Amino acid sequence: MPLISMIDKETEDRIFEFIVGAKEPIHNTDIAKALDINRVTVTKYLSVLHSKDLIEFKNIGMAKVWFPVESPLLKAFETNDESNNMISALNSLHDGVCVIGSDMKIVWLNREMEKRHTKLAQLKGKNCFDVFHEEKEICSNCPSKRTLENGKNNRAIIKRKGGAIEISTSPVKGPRGKTVAVIEIVRVVK
Repeated sequence: MPLISMIDKETEDRIFEFIVGAKEPIHNTDIAKALDINRVTVTKYLSVLHSKDLIEFKNIGMAKVWFPVESPLLKAFETNDESNNMISALNSLHDGVCVIGSDMKIVWLNREMEKRHTKLAQLKGKNCFDVFHEEKEICSNCPSKRTLENGKNNRAIIKRKGGAIEISTSPVKGPRGKTVAVIEIVRVVK
C-alpha cells in the first residue's frame, strides 16, 4: 500500500502544527513525546510532510531536526537571485517594490526602491517603518500590517513632506495558506 494512502489527515495536521508552533527546529523524538505518538509513526508523517514541501530538515550530528518551510516565493526574495524571472521582472518596474516579512522587517527591494532609498544590503533586516517613514512604531494605517493580519490585498495613501505615496499590498502565502510576508507596490502620488 502506498505511504500516502495510510496517512491520517488529523495526525498529519497535528504534527505539522506542532512543528510550525515550535520556536526552533525540533527532533522527531521530541515531537513523538509531546504529541504522544509512536516515534516510527512520527517519522512516517515527517516524510510525507517533507514530500509535500511543507517542512524541511537539517542534520545536526547524526540527528535530523525539522522546521516549517516558509514559502518558496519568500525564499526567492531572500536569496535575491537575479537569474529568477520574477526578480528580473520586478526589478524592471518603475514603481517601487518591497517585500516585508511577518516581523515588519525588509526582506527585499527592487532597483527602483534602491534608487529612492539605498542598497538592499544596507536595509535588509531593518524595520520598514523606521527606514521608509522615519517612525519608531508601525504606522497606524499600515496596509502591510493589515495584509499580515487578514491575508488580503490592502491599500493606503500616506502623506509625507512634499506629497504622498500610495502603497498597495498583497500577501505572500506559505504552506497551508498562512501569510508569511507582504509585497508592497509603492507609487509616488502628486
